[in-house]
Amino acid sequence: MYLFTKKLSVLLISATAFTSNYVLAAQDNVDQIERASQQNDIDSLLQLKQTSQGFDKALASYRLAIAKNITGDTSEALTLLDEAQSLLTTETNSADQSETNALLAQVYGYRISIKPVSGFYYGIKSTNALNTAFEINQDNPRAHLIKGIAAYNTPVLFGGSKQQALSALNNAIQHYQIDENVDYQWGQAEAFVWRGLTHLALNDTQSALADWHTSLQLAPDYAWPAMLINSNQN
Repeated sequence: MYLFTKKLSVLLISATAFTSNYVLAAQDNVDQIERASQQNDIDSLLQLKQTSQGFDKALASYRLAIAKNITGDTSEALTLLDEAQSLLTTETNSADQSETNALLAQVYGYRISIKPVSGFYYGIKSTNALNTAFEINQDNPRAHLIKGIAAYNTPVLFGGSKQQALSALNNAIQHYQIDENVDYQWGQAEAFVWRGLTHLALNDTQSALADWHTSLQLAPDYAWPAMLINSNQN
């Protein structure tokens, strides 16, 4: 009996260690994707996409789509969004569905930014995915971030609002402070960039600059807030 109990204890300890290492490894992969995206490092994003699976691969594909679109390769960007969409719509068992639907909502939203003519079709899909993300977890900071991005980018005629964007981004930043959803922690520095852009649109340049500086404190090599600071400081 003693030997059996001892062996069982060893197995439980080994399983716990494996789980802890897997969690750390999974979040580390997400962190690598975010750092590569923040530095516009296309080669690293491509490599990370090739070596990742499931949600992580979808996140890498989405981030790579942004990088490709910035360089003018919209065709490749749309192909990458197709890949991310396919991964997220089939990721039903092994991933957090609030996180999966939040990212899916943003993938749909980014398609609209590339092809505005698809706004009605993908706008509905994005809204439905985001609603699902909130139904599962009201405290998901990434869902609040994506809600803010959508409100910022949507024309007023179609329900967009900079004030609504500011409210959603405030909620996102608040929820990032208590985010315990390991394996999926991305977008905090980006939330400050978007809130800064919203402050700028509301003619509050000082608050915008403060947010972009905070973004750089979180991600010192983040090219986007650095560019915005240089463009808007006196």
